[in-house]
Amino acid sequence: MSSPREQLLQTLAEAASQQPERIKVAEAQLKQWEVAPEFYSTLLDIINDKTIDVNVRFFGVIFFKNGIDKYWRKTAKNAINPEEKAKIRNQLLSFMDESHNQLATQSAVLVSKVARYDFPNDWPNLLQNLLSIIHSTIIVNADPRSILIQKRAILTLHLVVKALCSKTFGPDRKVFEQVAPELLRNVASIYVEHTNRFFNMISTSNDIGNAMDLETSLIALKSIRRLIVHGFQDISRVDETKAFFVLAFDHLQKFYTLRNSFQDTSSPIFKLLDSKVNLIGKFYVELQRLRPVSFIMTPGSRDVIKYYWQLLVIHSKSYETEMETQPYGTEKILIQSLLLLKGIIRKSGYNQDIKESKERLSEAFKILEEQILTPSFVETLAELLISSYLILRKEDLIMWEEDPEGWINFDETDHWEYHIRPCAEKVFTDLITQYRDPLSSKMLELLGNAALSQSNNLFVKDAIYCAVGLGSHELYDVLDFDSWLVNNLLIEAANNDPSFKIIRRRIAWVIGRWVCVKLSKENRPRVYDVMSYFINPEEDLVVRMTAAINLRNEWDFDSDGFVLYLDRAITLLTRLIGEVKQFESRMKILNCLSLIVERMDSLIAPFSEKITNLLPTLWQVAQSEYLFKPAILVILTKLVQALWEQSISLHEFIIPIIQYSVSTNTEEHVYLLEDGLDLWLAILENTVECTPSLFNLVPMAIGLLEFGSDTLKKVLRIIESYILLVPEMIVQSYAIPIMSAFTQLLGDLKPEACRAIIHVIDITLQACPFELLKESIINTGLLVKLLNTILSVNEENPYVLVGYVSILARIIINDLVFFLHFITIASQQYNIQQQNLLEKVLETWLDKFDNIGHPKQRKLSAMAFATLIATTNPTILSLLAQFIGVWCDVLSEVRESGGGDALVYWQEEYVGKNEIDDSDASPETKRKRVLLQRDPIHTTNLIQFINLKIGECEALNGGSEMFRQNYLSRVDNTLLDQLKALMNI
Repeated sequence: MSSPREQLLQTLAEAASQQPERIKVAEAQLKQWEVAPEFYSTLLDIINDKTIDVNVRFFGVIFFKNGIDKYWRKTAKNAINPEEKAKIRNQLLSFMDESHNQLATQSAVLVSKVARYDFPNDWPNLLQNLLSIIHSTIIVNADPRSILIQKRAILTLHLVVKALCSKTFGPDRKVFEQVAPELLRNVASIYVEHTNRFFNMISTSNDIGNAMDLETSLIALKSIRRLIVHGFQDISRVDETKAFFVLAFDHLQKFYTLRNSFQDTSSPIFKLLDSKVNLIGKFYVELQRLRPVSFIMTPGSRDVIKYYWQLLVIHSKSYETEMETQPYGTEKILIQSLLLLKGIIRKSGYNQDIKESKERLSEAFKILEEQILTPSFVETLAELLISSYLILRKEDLIMWEEDPEGWINFDETDHWEYHIRPCAEKVFTDLITQYRDPLSSKMLELLGNAALSQSNNLFVKDAIYCAVGLGSHELYDVLDFDSWLVNNLLIEAANNDPSFKIIRRRIAWVIGRWVCVKLSKENRPRVYDVMSYFINPEEDLVVRMTAAINLRNEWDFDSDGFVLYLDRAITLLTRLIGEVKQFESRMKILNCLSLIVERMDSLIAPFSEKITNLLPTLWQVAQSEYLFKPAILVILTKLVQALWEQSISLHEFIIPIIQYSVSTNTEEHVYLLEDGLDLWLAILENTVECTPSLFNLVPMAIGLLEFGSDTLKKVLRIIESYILLVPEMIVQSYAIPIMSAFTQLLGDLKPEACRAIIHVIDITLQACPFELLKESIINTGLLVKLLNTILSVNEENPYVLVGYVSILARIIINDLVFFLHFITIASQQYNIQQQNLLEKVLETWLDKFDNIGHPKQRKLSAMAFATLIATTNPTILSLLAQFIGVWCDVLSEVRESGGGDALVYWQEEYVGKNEIDDSDASPETKRKRVLLQRDPIHTTNLIQFINLKIGECEALNGGSEMFRQNYLSRVDNTLLDQLKALMNI
């Protein structure tokens, strides 16, 4: 028989083959072996064996990498034992001379993953070992093997540093800060050596050598960035970090100049230079974001800010529409410039730097205000953003014409950190928020100039309007929006010149921004009119889409003529959604309709048919768009909730959709289930009858009870709604499967889930004739499960136990004979005397009575105890004193409510005040009110009930005198006097 290593090697070869059947068998075998001792140490031995085919080794390293996530953690199931881990750690760094790049990279990833778990406790010498390998290869005219080893070691160190940075727990962060200084000194020396060598060789034609030095220094720089940003609390007070801050700026300027001198942007040197420039920029941006005060206080920070500002100024003109596009890669650098300025402008970021003292924070603000964000600079920055970076570019106009839907969807996407115009918009928003007063007059001046602009200045006007829209919350008290709307925007909106579509689109956007901030009631009809005009079929598609997206901000239900405009808008929106082709476009319009439905509520009824008529087609065309169907489910849910009982007209269309959405047999159910359940529940809550098709869905709800805890709460609410709607039909048809499912679930769920199940059982006991439930709660073992839980009181959450005893209380009040019969059956199963079991149950119940917090449930227990005493059972009567104590407690609470058994004291939240008219309630709320009105807790006067049951008990036990002698005489007189006082109220 072959050795385990040979078997594993053969199986890896099968898994690395290109034949699906062989791969499937091999992967299954590997899955069985992966939990065996010595599996991963053997696998690593194969990975490091250079005589083996590289494809087999590569598959092995990927398999190993996934195994670390599953089995390296000490608490993991089938975790790798400590001895094997130690053996693996000793071999992990033996790949440094690996010539295959991808294999070497994945091996380095292995090291970093293990380091995240084991450094420093189980692998304390890792960093020193890596540094030793690196320093052993730093020699003049190093041979290729030494160069390769150094490259692999530096890459591994970078990945280890990256992994350690990801550990944010306090002690882990402290460990990283302890090792950061030494690591920085070592890695910085490597970076400086290779960077200087590159600069010294740049005049030669040795591109290969240059590329290798640049690549090595780039990897070193990646480590340095993380070490400085995450390893030091305050870089402005550490010599090494201050020195590198300045050095990086010097290199930034040199690398950027050198980069721009390359004509061939496909050159490896150019790509490395571009990466170097971007990485230094990333270093400054991230440092400013995470350590804003320290950044400002570091010598040289003003030079960095000035340099990036100058880049924005230099390249600003080429961002106007008429100019050529930027040189390759420049946009990324300019975005970093904007991000840096954004971080500096946003003062709230400085206040979040909790490690800084108030004095340092005050000093940093002083530097900002006096040396950087001066009034003249703020105004100049605002002008630059508007004149150059908020302007639509040539590529925008090309895309507008060639792919209008794609352009509007791109423009509406939250991608501002990666594209320059959206990024500039964010910077301007922060700028005007922080410097509202000095910029307000400037904005009014620009807006006045825009009013005089002719067609050849449409792009500048568009940018100015954009700025006014972005600053709506800051300009609301200085700009008379109503006057601007009437005298400018509405007039310009009527300009049908094709070139003026840029402004029409912007007007629709600006109105959407301002309408919720400042717009008079008198002008709202004009806004409805112009927005409806913008989405008419003759308008440009981008203008129509922009108007549709912003339309949802316009509605004011009290405005004159609102219904007329709403009818027109819904008509145009439903037409537009049928015209657009892209998924994102349909989603935006559908979301607009959905919001209109939600805000209109019952007023949407006259327009519901227009909306529902387009949904079947949309559902059919959305076959491959799993995110679109949930949006349809959402709008249907809102329609049903708005229409209440009128929603029954939608059942024919909706019920098949519900069935499809919640079926676990479809691939799409993972996307549709949650929204499908919401729609199902909405249908049930708002219907006045249970149609056959709706009733036929019940088995699906029962099946979903076991689907998972994420949906359990909603499924329970659905079953509750069915019980409220047609209680007898549900019990007669499905009592056994429902109660069986509840029996299986109880005890295995979190307390909140168990309470939710108990609530549904409680509703069932209230809504259904008890005669129909007896068989199901006995035969399914539900009562036995409840009893077991009550008797195992120390193992159950008291919060849940309260619900369990409440169910017993309901049963006792409904049918005491049935309860005592059940105790007899249960005592046989427990093989103990009936009286002993009954005593244990009641004593446990009484012991936990103080855990019952809700007055309703406390009254329920008091009524159950009163029901129990109507017997000659000595076990029950022996607990009379405890029962009287409970009655006194509960009656005292009733007394506190204002005298007598105030029935409103027991009302649920969904019932509200008695004065609420049923016309102001959904059908299900009405059903809940009816159920509550006949609930014994609600209808029973507790004093009269206790008196009645005491009378029955006396009659059964020889009359009042005999009862007093045999039982009441054992009760403390003080307690009896308290009860008499409470009963005479």
